[in-house]
Amino acid sequence: MGRVRVTFWPVVGIVGFIVFVLCGLGLAVVAVIFVGGAPHAFPPSPGIAAILFLLALLFVALGGVLLRRSIRALSAMRQSGSQQQVRTSLYVVAGAALLVVVGAIVFPWVYKPWRPAKGSVQHADYMVEPTLRSACAPDAHRIFYRDRLVTKVARETTFSPRNPARLLYTVACANDGSESGVFYFDGARGAPVQVNPLGMDEPGDWFDSFWSPDDKFVVVPAYGHATLVNLQTGQRSDFLSDMFSTKDDLFSGVQFRGWSPDGKKLAVVISSTSMREDRSLFRESDLVSIDPTTLKDSYVATMRKSDSWNAGEFTWIAKDGTYDLAVDSSLQNGPTVYRKAR
Repeated sequence: MGRVRVTFWPVVGIVGFIVFVLCGLGLAVVAVIFVGGAPHAFPPSPGIAAILFLLALLFVALGGVLLRRSIRALSAMRQSGSQQQVRTSLYVVAGAALLVVVGAIVFPWVYKPWRPAKGSVQHADYMVEPTLRSACAPDAHRIFYRDRLVTKVARETTFSPRNPARLLYTVACANDGSESGVFYFDGARGAPVQVNPLGMDEPGDWFDSFWSPDDKFVVVPAYGHATLVNLQTGQRSDFLSDMFSTKDDLFSGVQFRGWSPDGKKLAVVISSTSMREDRSLFRESDLVSIDPTTLKDSYVATMRKSDSWNAGEFTWIAKDGTYDLAVDSSLQNGPTVYRKAR
């Protein structure tokens, strides 16, 4: 029985060495995360990081001790040849085995082919890779433009229906606020630019109406915090909800409703909820036209409910070479529509 235990000592030692070292490396990686903290998760914690580093060193040391004992046990069994040579060979084998195991674990997460992977979808000059295993996120994928890498961390993508070179994509992972949210790329600029730090509603065919008909602007919706983006300069506005919502109400929000046919104006609805003196709630929605170049707003009318001014309740009227926003004729004399004194 003793011979069996001694015979299997080297195998147990090498396997244990690999396991302990991998645990140590894992703890070291977690410690590094705690040094800088994780955005929107936890702040930097140097104390926890130091403890994790010490535990990592302990695991690596235990792995080294286990390997050393196993190699001594095996070399003691050799009846001929140099024991030092045997030990050196076994250390080399153990080190190589560790590298192979670490490489097999890390390789799928770090390997990125130079060109788009098989199964990529072409959209004009873009190639959008399928979701591949990534250290960033399970749903991240890369986007190429004319064989040039645009991003490695895209999640959702959408293209302009009027200019296929214009791309919006959400980020799957980020280190800080400057790298999160929605980015815009048009092929002409050197790098993507952030156009909404909060993200974007999941795109679909409905999103086509958010691109202006003249291909100069796009509204980027983000869960009630939309931004307006100049597609020629890449500059974005502040949140429309911060710029145009009423400040003294219990609740106020801004929703995009559509572009004028020439793209020179956009219609938005400013919904608000306020409290009367008897503490009952009062809801209303203002229909407003905005010039995307100057961000100057023009009030049109108000409706006595929060979810209002949908398609068919307003219209664009051609006037002096442009279009003015107006209440649809079917509602102009209705009891729920009125104009505020401004």
